[in-house]
Amino acid sequence: MSAAIDAGVATALPVRHLSSVVDRGTLGTILGVGLVLLSCLGAVGGGAKLLMLAYPAVAIVLAVALLVLRRWNSYLVFTIIMWFTANEVRRVVDWKTTYHAQSPIILTASLVSLVALPWAVLARRRVRKEVANLVTIALAVMTYAALVGIARNGPVPASVDIFYLVGPLVTGMFVLKVVEDDDQLRRIVRNTAVWGCLALGGYGLIQFLFLPAWDKAWLVGSAVSNLGNPNPGDFRTFSTLSTTGPLGQVLAALLLILVAERRITRQFLAGAVGIVCLGTTLVRAGWIGLALGMALLFVLGRTKMLRLVAIVGILLAGLIVLGGPIIERISERASKTTSQTTEDTSLQKRIQFQTRIAPDVLSDPVGLGFGATGRATDLSSSDFTDPKYHNFDSGLFESWARYGVVAGSLFIGALVTATAKAVRRARRTDLTDSCIAAAALALTFGIIFTDTTRAVYGVLLWLCLATLGRLPRPAGPARTPEADAS
Repeated sequence: MSAAIDAGVATALPVRHLSSVVDRGTLGTILGVGLVLLSCLGAVGGGAKLLMLAYPAVAIVLAVALLVLRRWNSYLVFTIIMWFTANEVRRVVDWKTTYHAQSPIILTASLVSLVALPWAVLARRRVRKEVANLVTIALAVMTYAALVGIARNGPVPASVDIFYLVGPLVTGMFVLKVVEDDDQLRRIVRNTAVWGCLALGGYGLIQFLFLPAWDKAWLVGSAVSNLGNPNPGDFRTFSTLSTTGPLGQVLAALLLILVAERRITRQFLAGAVGIVCLGTTLVRAGWIGLALGMALLFVLGRTKMLRLVAIVGILLAGLIVLGGPIIERISERASKTTSQTTEDTSLQKRIQFQTRIAPDVLSDPVGLGFGATGRATDLSSSDFTDPKYHNFDSGLFESWARYGVVAGSLFIGALVTATAKAVRRARRTDLTDSCIAAAALALTFGIIFTDTTRAVYGVLLWLCLATLGRLPRPAGPARTPEADAS
């Protein structure tokens, strides 16, 4: 099946030839940001109930339009914006109505990713063998888990994992095989790092210091116990994402890619905002991932990494001198992490949880299928669903529980292999690819703590691996509109 991914088949989808237009992703940015802002304003203005269904519907229509018009880069940018913002739109809508534990709005990004499946499957592109193998194994393992999950846990819980696991994979396949211009793709990845740090980090700091009313209402309504108290400066920042865990690891990956930014002013500003916000998440997996990626860049001799080190040093010195809630929260978390006493209860709970579930998970070759772990268990009425699998503190154990120890190990092994080969090639590539490889390493390492192949983590991980997995198209005669339509 990996050969099919490498060779592909000619697509017969209805398309429009726009070879004269250089798609830099601007249209996707305008549509994505415009939809988010107009929806938030509409919710505040009294249209919150309408937006519950209208927001995902409009997003899907816009995504399909971009695909039909072959605006590949704009579709990719639009998809990334949806993944970065859908949860915050949901909070604003819930604030003006009531808290919805299962809001349709949070499915928007997954649906926008999934609509590209026909294009991703039918496209033709030469790709690296290890990435082709990874995608093939992922498709096979996820198809197996979906069938098991539907039969064992029911179609509704299983669909949750389809949205959050298959959706990011489809985006990765789209980047791997459909997007045409390698230079424009890498420019989009670098811009995602810059604007992602500025947007996620900037709003996260505003959120931490002032706590807007819609975020406070969500903290109270969701009753997520590990986020802290709904008061400014007394909780773990989650910005526009679903919770603090994804924000920490996503920011770490974006900061590593940011090292490749060529404009020093943008790099310094985005890096400063992103690093401070990463500190307020109190996500150790993000901190460790950032340190691991920086160590890789140092070993590779990428001296521009020292700019990020300088930013960290300057910010820490400034925060220590100025004091305030940010440095207090960060220093408290750091002291608990390095303490040799029993202060770090979260680490103890993680170890206890993994010790308790290890015998059951590692002895199950079949797996529980989609819908048996995480958020999906909230929708399950199956007698097979085990409450202890609701909150996983390990992506490794969650993958083994979901796919079975055999299929799960095969998938994780393929993921580690693809990442390892990307890291190995990083010494011979340019700075951008080295930084993307460092980000992929940080996210792959993060699977020890949580499943980084799902939701917004997964989108960023698949984006990195797919970008590095593309092989240059062979030089040939100029393509004509007739050839593109064939």
